[in-house]
Amino acid sequence: MKRLAGWLADSRLLRRGRRLYEANEKDYFLPLSKADKLLAGGYLILRDYAAGRFPPTFEDQARAYQAEKEYRTSLKGREVTQIREGELRKPFWDARATGRYLRAYVKLLHCLEALDLRPPARLLELGCGTGWLAEFLALNGYDVLGTSLADWEIADAGRRRLSLEAKQLPVRLDFQVAPMETVHEHVPADRRFQAVYVFEALHHAFSWEQTLAAAYRVLEPGGWLVIANEPNRAHTFVSYRVGRLSNTHEIGMSRRRLLQELRQVGFRETRIFGNRLHAWVLTHWIAGRK
Repeated sequence: MKRLAGWLADSRLLRRGRRLYEANEKDYFLPLSKADKLLAGGYLILRDYAAGRFPPTFEDQARAYQAEKEYRTSLKGREVTQIREGELRKPFWDARATGRYLRAYVKLLHCLEALDLRPPARLLELGCGTGWLAEFLALNGYDVLGTSLADWEIADAGRRRLSLEAKQLPVRLDFQVAPMETVHEHVPADRRFQAVYVFEALHHAFSWEQTLAAAYRVLEPGGWLVIANEPNRAHTFVSYRVGRLSNTHEIGMSRRRLLQELRQVGFRETRIFGNRLHAWVLTHWIAGRK
């Protein structure tokens, strides 16, 4: 099978895919149609499968952490200042991206309210990036602590407090450097949260299983962990190209494994929001109660 994959990757059938991926290596932000992404991604998967690199495995945590910290400087095609500005503008990019993120945010609000988590509930975000979601929730009246592995993300996220101060609103927003897998070791021992949420970040964790266990430890009794908009199994294939270009994890998860791990960690109740039929492509919206 590996020999066949290598032959296909080098064949004329995927010549365009190879050229697209080589161009994408020089410019991470290269505009690609869906068909182009499929061709470039298909070529890369076949090439790496033949070389024994696909499916991806991750064994070096220190190396994975360093890659996440260097994410901003590893992307080719734009200056670091441009990338930083884009992150601080998130989700206000083009109409499509803005609409997608705002719809997901409203869905997260509905999930929190359905779990009887209303302002000023204490929330902890895992993998907050530069903090756009935490800022929005603070504007909705929640008391939010955002965490990220990268100190430069937390430095930029901290600027979002200034926007609340400028509006003379209560500032119930803070940020702290903390890896997802060991977040319980970084927040104060006497501080417990009514909810922990992770939005489009769990699939970047070195170990999402350890992350669920860490979240459990910082929840107060009866608190909820909300897994929001996390990719399903097909993501491992669809976004493999993106992960290779950015040197980050792009691993999809199955609902069955997520639910099994939640129960094993100790969550006594689980709820599924959104799609209830199993599918490889639909994102996960799952909550677990301590």
